[in-house]
Amino acid sequence: MCQATPYQMKRILPIFLIFTACFHVSSAQQNNPLRLELNANLDMESYNLVPCGEEGLLVFYESPDKGSEPDTYIWHFAFYDKLFRQKWLADTALISGVKFSGYDRDGTNTYLVFHDAGKQKTLPNLQVLKVDYELNRFEILNYRVREKADLMDFRIVDQHVLATFNNESFEPFMIFLKPGQEETKEFVPDIEGMNLIQQVYDSEESGKLMLVVDNYIEKRQNAIYVIETGMNAEAIKTYRINPALENKVINEARIAGADRDTLIIMGTYSNFASRVSENTDETGQENTGYFISKFIDDKEVFINYYNFLEFEEMYRALNSNALSEVNRKAQKHKKRGEEFSLDYTLLLHDVIPFGKDFVLLAEAYYPEYRTVTNMYYDYYGRPIPQTYTVFDGYHYTSGVAAAFSADGSLVWDDGIDIHDIMTFDLDKYLSAYVSGDEIAFFYSSTNHLYYKIAGHGEDNGPLQHVVIESKYRGDKVMEDLGSKISHWYGNYFLCYGYQKIRNNRVGEGKRTVFYISKMAFN
Repeated sequence: MCQATPYQMKRILPIFLIFTACFHVSSAQQNNPLRLELNANLDMESYNLVPCGEEGLLVFYESPDKGSEPDTYIWHFAFYDKLFRQKWLADTALISGVKFSGYDRDGTNTYLVFHDAGKQKTLPNLQVLKVDYELNRFEILNYRVREKADLMDFRIVDQHVLATFNNESFEPFMIFLKPGQEETKEFVPDIEGMNLIQQVYDSEESGKLMLVVDNYIEKRQNAIYVIETGMNAEAIKTYRINPALENKVINEARIAGADRDTLIIMGTYSNFASRVSENTDETGQENTGYFISKFIDDKEVFINYYNFLEFEEMYRALNSNALSEVNRKAQKHKKRGEEFSLDYTLLLHDVIPFGKDFVLLAEAYYPEYRTVTNMYYDYYGRPIPQTYTVFDGYHYTSGVAAAFSADGSLVWDDGIDIHDIMTFDLDKYLSAYVSGDEIAFFYSSTNHLYYKIAGHGEDNGPLQHVVIESKYRGDKVMEDLGSKISHWYGNYFLCYGYQKIRNNRVGEGKRTVFYISKMAFN
């Protein structure tokens, strides 16, 4: 493990606490670092990990074994305490075709949701598994929801299970399920046109439940709405975000805070009118910058826009020639009364409360292709080249963070370089941890934990990294895929993923594992 400088130790110091366990407990050499390792196959990511607070964590996967009931398969579960000591093992049968799609906790139990978006049968296509840690007991709740709908949010609110769906017909809906009761309620946004739900927001302090809805009319974006609803599945209040300036389009919005009479909304915008794309390979909308809007007593009192070119971190990422070209183009657009921008495709996070301010974080990426040329021969043997492009995956480039005050002012901005993350499935890799007047941004990649400190509005230092230690001395990580980091409890986090490891001193010399490491940020 690389050593931290005194400056870094004064800030936030990542400390790796690595333990070993397995579905069947195995021992490791006493002097070696310990961690959890399960046999795996890099071509088939089969393990799921769910943090369960201080109670422990669940690791589970679907087996190839059929259940006793028709059209079911066995899932294997293992539960560990916060010291990675195995507490119990259990099996349960779930409907064939369902995929693990999310989880939430109500303080005493963890709820896992499994969904089959394309099921055409009369069987339930949504199963909620309630896990009781102490009694080692599962309770399965079966439901049937509309077919060909994608689950985009799952949560427990006021002893209700809330599941929110978007679909190809742009008719999103939210279902309210009460455990132990068969009756379900459904809420559908009553907005003309085509709709997509972008966020579900619930506040324990204010008790408000809200939906952010992206509305399109004739495939062109009309507005972003925020709808407040209740457990009776009826709309209470609707807000409409007014872009105010011509040619400004709100791409995505996230609720930063909602109390009795004030609503603060943040998100991304662009300088052109967005449309619903019929191309399923569309990577997403290009974003010009961030915005922040504030409502008081149902009235929008301001909406402020911040072009990414106003962020100092964007300029730091450009060399002198590129910077000169950006400035030249910016002046040219300004003379024509237009706004020049560096447009990014982004994965937007929920707003992070940071003292009295609000931090917006997004991950920038782009699709990467390569050109392939094959030679074919016609009837007469003449060579005919054929060229086509192959999609290699989504290449992540950086994280873009900015803090805003409640009055709409930009407090500071920062950027986080992202190294060696290429994936076919778009997902969020960055995490954040707030400690006093500082905030750390971090991610896991290629057997390293990368992190950066922000929060002072000054020079927050470069991107730092530490090596994630393996199990045995002499281990060499040959491949590292799908590494992620998730909050566990308090200041503890779980780093996990798949690795192919070579070590001629151990066993057969090579092993492929799903690993889990525990770490603390102090």
